[in-house]
Amino acid sequence: MTQEKRYAPQRWYDQDPALSQALNHLRNASDRYQAQVALNIIKIIIEHQIEGDGETTIEDMNKVVDEKPGEVDPHLRRRWYDVNESLRSAMHLLRDCPDELQKSLIPTISRMIEETLGDNEP
Repeated sequence: MTQEKRYAPQRWYDQDPALSQALNHLRNASDRYQAQVALNIIKIIIEHQIEGDGETTIEDMNKVVDEKPGEVDPHLRRRWYDVNESLRSAMHLLRDCPDELQKSLIPTISRMIEETLGDNEP
């Protein structure tokens, strides 16, 4: 009897199949659509944070969004989304938001990515 090895996903966003699929679609999108989606992700997260319990302040979120390229260790720019500053900021905001908020936002963000790219991208 052989045992099937199951590997845990290595990327944080692979923990959710819908988000993983949407982000893989986004990964292959043009720079234009990546930037558009990134700004929408940032907007969604900020709106929900403002409506939430206020644990994360606008100033905290601005630190991630306003992070300058020179302030990021070039060795950390190895992920596909690190090339685009807006996309990097959006992904960091999503990754770093509270778990409960992240789980509640994933369906909305996944749907928004698929609707934005839809027929516009291969």
